[in-house]
Amino acid sequence: MERRIFGIETEYGVTCTFHGQRRLSPDEVARYLFRKVVAWGRSSNVFLSNGSRLYLDVGSHPEYATAECDSIPQLVAHDRAGERILEGLVVDAERRLEEEGIHGDVYLFKNNTDSAGNSYGC
Repeated sequence: MERRIFGIETEYGVTCTFHGQRRLSPDEVARYLFRKVVAWGRSSNVFLSNGSRLYLDVGSHPEYATAECDSIPQLVAHDRAGERILEGLVVDAERRLEEEGIHGDVYLFKNNTDSAGNSYGC
């Protein structure tokens, strides 16, 4: 097979709940998620040391775009790295919320298709 370069862009839905009830709007949750990113990169749109891009897209949802890859194992590793990075942001956001007296669990929903069934990446 001819060498090919590809990557994946993944959108994440966000919510924060407490005993099954929504606590914050997706916009508010996204702001808590990205506080650490903005503090580090002075923007909600940053390139990471692994070559990937992490950003808040229109509609206040996080997105992670892998670096360009030329093998499936490499692509899977970059995609999993994105999952770990976002998981770390969730832990940080929940800690900050708790410090501010806002109790709840932050959830991310991995998504790479839109409502019309179009896929992002590869």
